[in-house]
Amino acid sequence: MGSLRSSFVVPFGIGLLVAVWLQQAGAGESPVEVGEVTVAALAGQAQAAGDAEVDPASLRTMVSQAVRTLDGSKLPRSARAVLSVSLVKMNARVGQSAAVTCAVSAALRERTSGNVFAVLEGTASGEDEPRRLHALERATARAAVASAVARVPEAMRTRRR
Repeated sequence: MGSLRSSFVVPFGIGLLVAVWLQQAGAGESPVEVGEVTVAALAGQAQAAGDAEVDPASLRTMVSQAVRTLDGSKLPRSARAVLSVSLVKMNARVGQSAAVTCAVSAALRERTSGNVFAVLEGTASGEDEPRRLHALERATARAAVASAVARVPEAMRTRRR
């Protein structure tokens, strides 16, 4: 009888340890992964002149920071998605004050199949003193990214499978 008990308990114990390890390994994985991040040619005219305040690397940082702020409790448990973002519009006007408008477009797709299930847009605008134009561009881009990323939980909850 002792060998019957140990032949059941040992595999069961090993299986339980493996299950716990797999759960912990996936616990640190974000349900939303940042994919491609681009600055569209239209928005990147200043980039060509080496004058851009929002380049692809800084935009990726903004997107990654915004994704980290998502409340995991508002996302479906089994949700695994990739978020790709493009800065599609950055208009600046300088006069008595500086005014900036910005728009980003984001595609949310299944991590495994790559199927797009949501297209999100974020927009923002702001005004400041002309001497603070570059900081205003960065702040406006950050706000547009945050606006798009804020729509991710609802898009993931309502997607069709």
